[in-house]
Amino acid sequence: MLTSFLVTQRLVYGDLLLDAIFPFFLPADERKHFRVGLNTDAQSFSEWFLLVSGMSVAVFLILCAFVLALVSVLHIPLPDGICDRLKLQLLEFLLRVSNEYLGDLAELVFGPVGRNYLTRFLVALPYLFQSGPPKWCTVRSEKIAGVRCRVYVPSKEMKKSSAALVFIHGGGWCIMRPNYYDGAMFSLMARLGMTIFSIDYRLSPEVQYPVAVEECEAVVKALYTEKFANYGIDRERIAVMGDSAGGNLTAVLSQRLRREKLDIVKQQILVYPVIHGFDFQSPSYQSYYRHYNGTALLNPHSMARFYLLYLGIAPTRDNLRKIMENRHLSREVRNSPAVAEMLNHNQLPQEFLQKEDYEAKEAPEGDKVLSERFEKLLEDPNLSPLVEKDLSGLPPAMVLTCGFDILRDEGILYVRKLRKHGVATKWSHYPAAFHGVLNMPVSSQRKQILDDIAAYLRQNL
Repeated sequence: MLTSFLVTQRLVYGDLLLDAIFPFFLPADERKHFRVGLNTDAQSFSEWFLLVSGMSVAVFLILCAFVLALVSVLHIPLPDGICDRLKLQLLEFLLRVSNEYLGDLAELVFGPVGRNYLTRFLVALPYLFQSGPPKWCTVRSEKIAGVRCRVYVPSKEMKKSSAALVFIHGGGWCIMRPNYYDGAMFSLMARLGMTIFSIDYRLSPEVQYPVAVEECEAVVKALYTEKFANYGIDRERIAVMGDSAGGNLTAVLSQRLRREKLDIVKQQILVYPVIHGFDFQSPSYQSYYRHYNGTALLNPHSMARFYLLYLGIAPTRDNLRKIMENRHLSREVRNSPAVAEMLNHNQLPQEFLQKEDYEAKEAPEGDKVLSERFEKLLEDPNLSPLVEKDLSGLPPAMVLTCGFDILRDEGILYVRKLRKHGVATKWSHYPAAFHGVLNMPVSSQRKQILDDIAAYLRQNL
């Protein structure tokens, strides 16, 4: 019966594969007398053809089995309620294998900076095959105030507005480029018909904080004071928009101009922004650990690394771990009335504080070296917009947050503080969206977000 079974399987799995496995199923004295595999002493063409065909089938099946086994072992299911789930499941898996697992190896060999170069390379790969711009749009690479910018100019037929949108891309201040957002920019231009300037600020760790802030400020000032005429834009109708770290730079830029009493930015749009770096145990961070831990969506480990690279602090594994444990502030400072109130989780919607998703935690003992460095930053709104004591007089804001995003809560805290200081603020929350959805192609959720942004700008700019 065993012999019949093996011969039958020969037709399915290929002779080479059987030659490799059948000796394990037969008694030792029978192995030398029994052979179902290919004739590796083939002489004629037909025998060689059968040999090569059998080997090809066997190799193919072995590879398939290996891939299936690898996928089953590495598969991490995404939450049911997340948007674009099927597409995202594949993209997340590919990103995790390449950027997380391979990234860990690269970091071990080349250090954190080498890992960051690998991340840039991997993120850039899909954009090597970008199609050109639509016929109704011209895209130019230019320098404004000495800073590279990607300028999207609508054709005469497409131009509907003399207003301008300045876009500041995300990527943790360390990765991403303006052209990675072409799809989103083309979509916004089709809806708004206005010129868009995307700032290609220099990245960390080659340069460090506050270079990105200063370059973005220089571009916006130059557009307002001198360059507006070159592009035919109304300098009194400039909006600034950014996602993630770009949202951070947008909020910081708006505050800096307000402090200089410069009424340049008429609207600020913050898409899942980075607002502060002092609480890595907020409900949205805890939600990551409980619902999609280990995935390649924006995670606490990556966020801590981005901060350290941006600030010029050694992104060692020990430092990353301490930040993720909230040990980058001393217990005394974290429990002080001002900081405790600023980071108070009870300001968040009650739905985010349910015990199945959230556990209030005591402040840990801080690391002396890290806490000394980060406590100085508690006074610096150019890094963390939330620490600015007076937000009155800022331009009206639209703040967008996502349900599956570790940065969700800091965006909400900023909304509350803006409103508390009298800033007209529209908060749009997308429970099914994830951090980075602005870069997801062919996404109904992204379309909804871009529709909402366009509607807001049409009404308010």
